[in-house]
Amino acid sequence: MAPRATQASQARRGGPSQSQRRRDGADSEDEDEDYGAMDYDDDEDGEGNMAGASQARTGSQSQADGANRRRAGGTGGLSTEEIKRRANDLVRMALFEEPRRQTIRRADIIKKVLPENSRGFNVVLDTAQRILRHTFGMELVELMTRSDRDAIGEEKKETGKKKSQASGTFILRSTLNPELIKLANKKNDKLYEEEVNSLRALGLIGEEQEDQDYERPGGAILAWKPVEPVALTGILQLVLSLILANGRVLPEPQLKRQLKSFHLYFNTKLPSPAFSSRDEQTLFDHLSDMIKQNYLDRVRVPMPGGAPTGGARRKSRKAADEEEEGLYEWRWGSRAHAEIGEQNVAEFICDFMRKSWLDEQLKLLGEDEEDEERTGAGRRGKNAARNPRRRAEKEAELEDKAEKYGERLLKDVARVAGSELTRV
Repeated sequence: MAPRATQASQARRGGPSQSQRRRDGADSEDEDEDYGAMDYDDDEDGEGNMAGASQARTGSQSQADGANRRRAGGTGGLSTEEIKRRANDLVRMALFEEPRRQTIRRADIIKKVLPENSRGFNVVLDTAQRILRHTFGMELVELMTRSDRDAIGEEKKETGKKKSQASGTFILRSTLNPELIKLANKKNDKLYEEEVNSLRALGLIGEEQEDQDYERPGGAILAWKPVEPVALTGILQLVLSLILANGRVLPEPQLKRQLKSFHLYFNTKLPSPAFSSRDEQTLFDHLSDMIKQNYLDRVRVPMPGGAPTGGARRKSRKAADEEEEGLYEWRWGSRAHAEIGEQNVAEFICDFMRKSWLDEQLKLLGEDEEDEERTGAGRRGKNAARNPRRRAEKEAELEDKAEKYGERLLKDVARVAGSELTRV
């Protein structure tokens, strides 16, 4: 009885139990959950200590993913140390490709990380996911196939849903809470002062050079160093919004007309992004880059009535170009679905429209009050126009109307899209 009591008390104290010793085997399907995330600092100079706020949010998700993968493929005959080493290699590979917005194919992972043992793919991917989530606040997510994207919004006639096909293509996506990112982007005066003093001590800026382009202190916890101008991100968001508001498909002539209202044309000159060999680029060049990065998709559609006849050769160049434009439709790319999401873009549209409407109404309210003061419609009317309480009540009423206006717009966007909006 004594040995059993000792074993039980040892288990209560956190010592190794018999079941734990069994998990030490390399081929066990119940591989210990220890390998992975926090051991990454052995190879990365202490990076593993950066486990942040995303750990608690993604821990249960990581465990569920890992259990499914281990049931599917076990460890593939890899030892715990080998799994950790290859997972670290996969993390480096993913982080290297991310700044260029390159996708990561399963075939490339096997070729570079698991050249002799493709059976270990699932367990290595699971371990790499925990490293990315716990240490970097990111995760690898598999992109949709083209057929899955085309099926979004289509009514399913079958009662059962068909299982989506695996694309075998991955990208990195942030797992940080958006509210945490928003908070970390706020400027902190104390941090700003520390950054300025540090740059002065290094001789990078002088007493009056805090705002120079070489090194501009941000004063925020997240010191963003954009890899491309913010304007280019705004243009992508605009195009995605136009496509979604048009029912997920936007013919090219219609896209050009809508962009024209923003004074944007396909030949408009734009700044070149990072990792570009071009000194300058046009709007169409930028949209082409977004297609290569899987944010957008430009699909050629068949002409109504079949192929053009020989008479098309006699058309003017302008007419031929317009006919060619009519052969293309613009859609969301798979990265946009995985990284941005239709729901977020719909909320962006509604928030923009709601604020624009509210600003216009507040402007009209101010003009009405000025008119009342100028016309001097009696002492009572003049005093009423200047009454702060009355002004505050009207502003609160307008804000309430603006919120309801935004809610209606969100429903309208979903209705135009034809089905429930996808989420990240």
